[in-house]
Amino acid sequence: MSSVVLLHRDPQVGARLAQAIAATPGLVVGGVAGGLPALRELFAPGLPDALVVDLMLPPAHVKALLRDLRSNSRDGGPQVLVLAVSADDPRVMEALRDGADAYFAQADALLSLPETIEQLLRGESAMTPQIARQLKSHFETGPHHAPALAEADRRLLQWTAEGFLVAEVAGALQITVSGVGERMHELYRQLQRDLRDRKVTLTAA
Repeated sequence: MSSVVLLHRDPQVGARLAQAIAATPGLVVGGVAGGLPALRELFAPGLPDALVVDLMLPPAHVKALLRDLRSNSRDGGPQVLVLAVSADDPRVMEALRDGADAYFAQADALLSLPETIEQLLRGESAMTPQIARQLKSHFETGPHHAPALAEADRRLLQWTAEGFLVAEVAGALQITVSGVGERMHELYRQLQRDLRDRKVTLTAA
């Protein structure tokens, strides 16, 4: 069983999401918190396998939580999924920069929330064309020395940015659909490592 904890500003919505998650075989809900103090209490027995965070919470709280989780555990800790209405919300990309592993955007979702959590726990993430374009810009034209992308990752971002479906990208790269999801997940982590390393370099300078 994989444990899931939710951080949501609306208790009723949080409870409804928790019910849907708990009804999914293999997932157990460790609790729903309405703010950071309550979340810390839920974390007391140990960190969950997955943390679902509502992006309608104060942006400073979300940023502090993500950065704290990642600074203390690097690439470890819970898999973090952020909730938004649409991937067009600039807070989605900001959360991915700060340490989120994936997002669930209701307007763009191809899977249900429980299915998205299951996908994330397998080490896979999704990516919309707008997110792919921002990642591509970061790695290829950013005003810093971002690490060079592997050719397969460069093509993955290009094709995703152009609107190709995951199955089409998988076929072109001659890998599985799950393999594409794993590469998307790793690209988010690579983004975060690059930003951490750049911050350390600037601090040292």
